[in-house]
Amino acid sequence: MSMLKYRSDIDGLRAVAVLGVVIYHAFPWVIPGGFIGVDIFFVVSGYLISGILYKGHLQGNFSPSSFFLEFYARRVRRLFPALITMLVITLAYGWLVLLPDEFEQLGKHVAAGTLFIQNIIFWQESGYFDTVANLKPLLHLWSLAVEEQFYIFFPPILLLIWKRKWPLAAIMGVLLVVSMAGNLWMSVHASSADFFLTPYRAWEFLGGSLLAWWHYDKGHEEDVPAYREVLSWVGLTLLVLGMAFIHTGDSYPGWRAMLPVAGTLLLMEGGRSAWVNRKVLSNPAVVWIGLISYPLYLFHWPALSFVHIIKGEKPKPVYLADALIIALVLSAITYYFIEKKIRHHKSKWTIPLLAGAFLCTGITAYLFSVRVIIPRYIPAEMQRVQKALKDWDMLAGLNLVADNKTSLVDKIGGDGPQTLFVGDSNMQQYAPRITKLLKDNRGNSRGAILVTKGGVLPIGIVCRGSKKCCADLMSKADEIALSDHRIDRVVIASRWTSYFNQNSEWRINGVSLGEPTARKQALAELGRNIRDLTARGKKVILILNIPTGPQLDPKGIYPRTFMGTQSAEKKLLSKEEFLNKNDNGAIIAEVERVASLNGAEVIDPLDYLCKDGICITEDENGVPIHFDDGHLCSGYVRENVKYLDHTVEP
Repeated sequence: MSMLKYRSDIDGLRAVAVLGVVIYHAFPWVIPGGFIGVDIFFVVSGYLISGILYKGHLQGNFSPSSFFLEFYARRVRRLFPALITMLVITLAYGWLVLLPDEFEQLGKHVAAGTLFIQNIIFWQESGYFDTVANLKPLLHLWSLAVEEQFYIFFPPILLLIWKRKWPLAAIMGVLLVVSMAGNLWMSVHASSADFFLTPYRAWEFLGGSLLAWWHYDKGHEEDVPAYREVLSWVGLTLLVLGMAFIHTGDSYPGWRAMLPVAGTLLLMEGGRSAWVNRKVLSNPAVVWIGLISYPLYLFHWPALSFVHIIKGEKPKPVYLADALIIALVLSAITYYFIEKKIRHHKSKWTIPLLAGAFLCTGITAYLFSVRVIIPRYIPAEMQRVQKALKDWDMLAGLNLVADNKTSLVDKIGGDGPQTLFVGDSNMQQYAPRITKLLKDNRGNSRGAILVTKGGVLPIGIVCRGSKKCCADLMSKADEIALSDHRIDRVVIASRWTSYFNQNSEWRINGVSLGEPTARKQALAELGRNIRDLTARGKKVILILNIPTGPQLDPKGIYPRTFMGTQSAEKKLLSKEEFLNKNDNGAIIAEVERVASLNGAEVIDPLDYLCKDGICITEDENGVPIHFDDGHLCSGYVRENVKYLDHTVEP
């Protein structure tokens, strides 16, 4: 039996993994598939950690006190020093630059990080109105959570196999196939769960574990036949193909994850003597990056995330480059002066102190998240902003009838005549007013049915790339309109300008809606749908855009600098400025013309939300009326958006 020796080429693989992830996160156009570095980490982790467990088995450490405690003590020494350092620095800097609601969310994520359930939290948070990924400084910890969850269950399974003398490779092979099958199925039916949850990622660790068994128990790691050169080159080719041709938006992991998993396994099977492993992966500079890969992975994402929080969605590349330099410096300092010193410290107090510090970090963060500890004075103006930012629960009070990936169906009111509301999140924002007007209706009183989906244009022939089609939403709406004879009114609303602008990602047969031909075709389909509804005796009402723009985002009241938030003069948005930007006025006019010509009544929210040529930003109490740059607060809609009332009047 072979005792695995240190392999510098595996540290080189870690470097490939972390550089792919880091460059992708900062400059995704450079390495479109750089995120597959996480899969490389998973395979390498399965290989190395399994080797530790196999060694414990060979040394006879079968009791929980020796087998489990020694294993988890190693994990604490390996993970906690750098992780605690990163969490504390992130919390401290977040206190300086984040708004209160953002800091509360950061506290929640730090607490989740100390429980290693970050992947579950982010899976639950994923949705249309969730904070975008770039604005979550600890999003990257989902992968660490997956890894640690796997290692909660894997050692006991191994111990059971050894005690019962079951065939280890066969059982792990079955588990690998089951996990991979689940991954393939979930990639089609529940992509978010497939990405974040451990059962659908376990096969990647198990692949590394089986290779470790092949090397460790069977002694094949030292063999250097010529065919291993071929394996090494094929492995490198698979990694290059994955990083070059897998793109954001592709279903992932799914079958595509087989590229990095197979590539990593082949490179490790190639052995330290293969040319790629010896000359490229074992290069001292590459190995050094591999040695600091763990703290670099920990620090790079918060650094980039804070740049996006402070400088916006598309910061200058120099800011991102500076963030990576800072992350690299922090990683080196952490590795040499914290991680290495603590990891190899022999004191019996090392593990208890690390565990205590980790626990205190999590508890403190949780107290921040529930506002038991308020980190700093919050002026009255910021409290009003905070109120607006949290007022986005638009569908509260509705009765959910159906929920799937393509549409939400909600109901409110009586069983008499019905108004059918169809659209995207700009329709959903009107739900609080509809709920207020109809919630007490009973029996034959009017009711409302809402068929909506955030980010989906209510025109059935339009798609977003090859993924998010609108046909399912509109077919559901048509099905309900045809089958329910009580429906006598149909209201259609959308953020029309975001779909028809020049940079639109929405397409018909591959042609962007920003192009005149595709726009004309989409609007013709909208007109045909309106005609069909009116021909069936339905009254059709179309609601145009509300004003949108960064001036309306309440977060803009507190512009960021890298040294913190500061109050500034409120920026006003004129109706003329909104209409002139990105052809908004022309788009709205075209939608209005098509709707009117085909028999629909048209409501223009600008007539109500802009006064004397200036768009309203606050209510009479000084509370912002928007929770972001393109949606109205639920409380404001509930009490003030009366232009909707006649759609549900008797």
